[in-house]
Amino acid sequence: MTIEEVRDFNPEVVVIPIGSTEPHGPHLPYGTDLFIAEAVTAEAVTLANAQKARVLRLPPLPISNNVNFKKFPFACRIRVETLMAILKDLVDFVTEEGVRKIVIVNCHGGNDSTIMASLRQLYDDYQNRAFVCLCGSGSFAGDSYDRLFSDGSPHAGDFETSMIYEIKPGLVAGDKRRPAELNQPAIARLGQPGVEWVRPWHILMSGAYAGNPELATAEKGREFLNASAGGMARFLVELSREPWHERFPYPAE
Repeated sequence: MTIEEVRDFNPEVVVIPIGSTEPHGPHLPYGTDLFIAEAVTAEAVTLANAQKARVLRLPPLPISNNVNFKKFPFACRIRVETLMAILKDLVDFVTEEGVRKIVIVNCHGGNDSTIMASLRQLYDDYQNRAFVCLCGSGSFAGDSYDRLFSDGSPHAGDFETSMIYEIKPGLVAGDKRRPAELNQPAIARLGQPGVEWVRPWHILMSGAYAGNPELATAEKGREFLNASAGGMARFLVELSREPWHERFPYPAE
């Protein structure tokens, strides 16, 4: 967009996508999380604005938290406190531009707890002067994930490989796709819901991926991308149309 286009657009909502640049096994590119964040948010914002929403998308952040990837080469990373500071700076500048509704779209699991802590801090800083929320790139995809992907991979398995087949097919090394197992901790109860700890991923998955990427297809990636972007677009339309007031997002009294 040019400066004139941005001025005329007068956005009501700003979307901040966050990806990561990290290894994804022998078959996927380092920028897998970034490419997914970029593709889903770009499509969602395009669909929302076609329905007369006023949503502006910032460029995706390519580097984020990766403290547990240090044993892999060039797993790009910034500190936890740096990501929190970046989010604070971005929200500050967006609100200075007059936009009160901000959606952070995260596509890297290593960022979730940092962003949630940032939401607490941002709420304390802004109270009812801005609304900031977090969603994942697939948060609005309904049952698509469970229906399409069955290998249970947290990284570079059927899901992410299918998405890159759809988004950047030339970057998938299809001949290097092989199933890979996750290593499990000796203490089984560490896997129970509600027990949180930072997993060293070079031990969890020695090849920087897990699951079965051989199951991946561009068709599954396309279906999930469409479901994710379509659902996110509907959310952005609702967010754009709801008038701002001091009780937002709850009903005005």
